[in-house]
Amino acid sequence: MRNFHKTVFGGMLALMFALVLPHGASAETIPMLKDLQQTSANQLKVTYDQPVNGAKGIKPGNYWVQSMTETMPTGIATLGMNDSVSPANALTADKVTITSADTAGTSFLLTFKQNIPAGKSYKLIICYVTAPNAPPYSGDNGSRTFVGK
Repeated sequence: MRNFHKTVFGGMLALMFALVLPHGASAETIPMLKDLQQTSANQLKVTYDQPVNGAKGIKPGNYWVQSMTETMPTGIATLGMNDSVSPANALTADKVTITSADTAGTSFLLTFKQNIPAGKSYKLIICYVTAPNAPPYSGDNGSRTFVGK
């Protein structure tokens, strides 16, 4: 009976992933945010848990910065504290330049056109980033709260 329950549970889990993930993707193929560091007054270093598609990793439209204290976004923020992500409020090339920070394809530098305000609390949100040669992904890749230095 115990094996029957394991089989049923495993089948339900597989079905759940099949419904949530795009065709051909698995939870192992979705890169997730592993680390976030402020490396200078206007730079954040994003590190994923695995290599990512370089074009997706450097695309500003896959990143959002949410203010954790203001209802209207100011400074580097594209979202107020009560806002939800949408393509219309993602980062843009006029706010940030994103470059690869390593040869492994796991780290990227976000260089903002203005300094990150010291003492302000933000959340970096990442969506739609895939592994190299993976199918499109319409979910999130994680988020991390940080305070400007």
